[in-house]
Amino acid sequence: MTKASAGPRIDELERRRDALLILDVDEVVLEFIAPFQKILSDHGAHLHADSFKLTGNVRSMSTGTALTGNELDQITLRLYEEQETRQPVVEGAHAALRALNQDIDILFLTAMQPSYYDHRRRLLDREGFTYPMIATERSKGAVVSDLSERWDGPIVFVDDLPPNLQSVRLSCPSAHLVHLMANDVFRPHLPPLPPGATPARDWSEAERIIRRVISA
Repeated sequence: MTKASAGPRIDELERRRDALLILDVDEVVLEFIAPFQKILSDHGAHLHADSFKLTGNVRSMSTGTALTGNELDQITLRLYEEQETRQPVVEGAHAALRALNQDIDILFLTAMQPSYYDHRRRLLDREGFTYPMIATERSKGAVVSDLSERWDGPIVFVDDLPPNLQSVRLSCPSAHLVHLMANDVFRPHLPPLPPGATPARDWSEAERIIRRVISA
């Protein structure tokens, strides 16, 4: 079955520079966990971060029963539906991306359902993040591998989820991996990063890491 995607085709993307910065959106450019927690409260539930996952860690405040995967999916879809009023920009992202865009092409790559592409596109544009975006159900590793065929210089991939970093490491070993996660609630349970991935605590540190890659 063909995986759905929304946004420009890779062969349509403008290449202005040799290097490419590929950014996840949730928890990298837009806050996700904090708005998600607010919606959980609306549903009478609370996040107990006892491990690095949502399933099993979200429980009813009245009964203590864990919400099912289907219930969590519906809440996530509500967040994506209302993202234009719920998801603020991660601190430091504006300044860092404005500065980096002088030296490297920027692309957003999000695993959000492609049906919400227009919602996110409006939100990013409103915040001044007019860089192209691909929303896809394909593995991020596969997409980054395809992108690397068009850019001759360094490829930098930034994501909050170690499995996505691992996917890129396997599919595009030449890519430089950066782990960035805006919210600290899951940090104590963070699984090991794949070999070669560099952790960044915030956008200030991430920008320094990315600049080292470019200058090298």
